[in-house]
Amino acid sequence: MFRAPGFLWLLRHELVVLWRGSILVRTHRHILLPVLGVGVVFQGIALLLAGQIIRHKLPPAQMLLAANINVVFLAALMFSRAMTASIDVIYGRGDADFLLASPIPPGRVLAVRMLGVAVTIAAPWLLLGGVLANGLALRGQGWALAVYPVLLAEALLVAALAFALVTALLRRIGPAAARRAGNTLALGVGLGIFVLGQAPRFIAPQTLMRFWAALLPGPQGGGVAFLFARGLLGQGPDLATSLLLSFAVFVLAWRGLAGPFARGAITAAAYRPAGRAGVQSGVFRQSAFAALFAKDLRLLARFPGLFSQVVYRSLTLVPVAFILAGKGKAYGGLAVVAPLLVFLAGQLGLFFISVLRGSESAPGLADSAPVAAHLPARAGIAASGYAALLILALPVLATMARAPALLGALLAGLAGVLVSNLALGWRLPIPLVRAAFGKAQTGTVLGLILGLGVSCAWALAVWLLVSPRPFG
Repeated sequence: MFRAPGFLWLLRHELVVLWRGSILVRTHRHILLPVLGVGVVFQGIALLLAGQIIRHKLPPAQMLLAANINVVFLAALMFSRAMTASIDVIYGRGDADFLLASPIPPGRVLAVRMLGVAVTIAAPWLLLGGVLANGLALRGQGWALAVYPVLLAEALLVAALAFALVTALLRRIGPAAARRAGNTLALGVGLGIFVLGQAPRFIAPQTLMRFWAALLPGPQGGGVAFLFARGLLGQGPDLATSLLLSFAVFVLAWRGLAGPFARGAITAAAYRPAGRAGVQSGVFRQSAFAALFAKDLRLLARFPGLFSQVVYRSLTLVPVAFILAGKGKAYGGLAVVAPLLVFLAGQLGLFFISVLRGSESAPGLADSAPVAAHLPARAGIAASGYAALLILALPVLATMARAPALLGALLAGLAGVLVSNLALGWRLPIPLVRAAFGKAQTGTVLGLILGLGVSCAWALAVWLLVSPRPFG
């Protein structure tokens, strides 16, 4: 099993590929020591939190409800991530057809890919939940260590379901549409969690109390619906049943999907998006800048998951809309609108310029053209700024109509944050997942951190300008 092309040999190489493609290794070569340092800090904080949790004990029914909510939310987040990860390992990486052309059985390739996706979607939650479980265990609550097997079991179950759905979609609608379906699902899950988090601001406390009371488990522990939750709380029989159920579903999916997986991978490898005659007519713009500008806008439009990524970054528009509609007392009033829009502009500008930096497939072509050397950079910055302002146009107009006194500081903040983050993003783009096989990864976590800091600094400056009592 350890020799090529045995199962464990394939699994080891799959995990190596996943590790090399992770955001940490993509953006920094020497990452283990910083990660260990952050882990030690998180473990110390989790130890303090564990002490607070032990001091404020909840009744068993409420503990079970809290565990079940975490299980359901994590399953939804894992499933949305598993959809996109499954498409990536079948289509985006571009090596499934090579493996299937070898003497390796398709079922072995499928099992390795499914396990790799399960590890990928479980890893961040194991790290976050694990440090808290370790803290509780160090304080005498050994049952908390059940988080490790429960999250792995949940990841196996979710990965099996995601692969079944992705394989079916690839056979019927193609990889591009399947990727859009996965991104749409991830967007829906994220928006749902965001809306639930904002619910206490707009729903009466009595209504929320009745809602949560209706979800409390019954006297028998909630039945099958609370199976994973009881396992998460360290109840041995339920923990064992959860593990067996997840493993059984994983094996059934593996045995049933080997043939469809092979056909779907070959279909994905042969897939080419349909072209448009008008786009490929060879008609150029009147100037080199106009041609580069149009090309950059087309690269933005073609980026996989662009809509969902923009919506995620634009969630700050939700409180802006409520405030401008006159229902924003919970957020602090009209003075909050300007800094929120400035912060959003900075994040959108940084995202768009990073997309262009990572999507450019022939940078040497513009460099060899008889145009000024700075023209591609200026066109990319202009296209990214145009896209960001296009999204912000309606909120800015609404702000001008609702609170004209904010307009001067808002426009100055928008100009400053866009110029700063677009220039930063051209030099240090943020890391983004590329879908094309053979592309060099671009981006750095430093750019992400600096861009967030720049956006916050400009938002704070605007808030100090527009707020009558910023520290009152």
